[in-house]
Amino acid sequence: MNTVTHTKLSIPDAWYAIRVAPGAQRMAKAIDGVAEEWIGETLLERECRERGVMVFMPSFWTVVRHQRTNRLIQKRFPLLVGYAFVRVHGVGFDPIKKLNYVAYFLRGGGHYSLASFTDLDIAQLYIADIEGREQHQMMKKNGEADVRKHRRQALNHQLGLIFPKGRRKRVPMRLLAASAINSLTPKAKKRCLNILQELEALDAQEINDEVACKTNHAALTSAA
Repeated sequence: MNTVTHTKLSIPDAWYAIRVAPGAQRMAKAIDGVAEEWIGETLLERECRERGVMVFMPSFWTVVRHQRTNRLIQKRFPLLVGYAFVRVHGVGFDPIKKLNYVAYFLRGGGHYSLASFTDLDIAQLYIADIEGREQHQMMKKNGEADVRKHRRQALNHQLGLIFPKGRRKRVPMRLLAASAINSLTPKAKKRCLNILQELEALDAQEINDEVACKTNHAALTSAA
């Protein structure tokens, strides 16, 4: 009697790039008594943590003015707006695809034809993340109001070119992220920009393929 052994394919140990759902990178509601590393976590990160999925979202802290109360508050924003990385092992891809704040995996030239990154790639982004945190802590410690004022003036100048006079200026997340990336060390800045450009190129291809697929489907439907 022949015995057939079914071997489950193992998923290569790597980080996979995901496109996050709209609003996923907003800070989640604070929880009292939470661990320090969870302070400022986003909706995406909280969902992944609760589902046992390892996620990494390079980020930075900054001081912004509350839209309603006009108070200065500390907020955390993503360095790579719209993107994050998940470690896929054990749980597989399907449970991650079903998460509310994950839009889709980016396709690329890595494992399973997806955009995958090594630990070294992520480590370099993590260094940029740490640099951003250290800069923020240094500003808090030394009370560098002039530095914040200078950055705010630069942002306001750019926004003034976009919005009509008199309109309330709300700094776009991408503009804040660009400012944070520019403040990194040259090596960290270059690595962040390279990965961001790679992700945006893959994402653009994803959108183009989807549009082409819908166009072909419409053409076939009309012909039928």
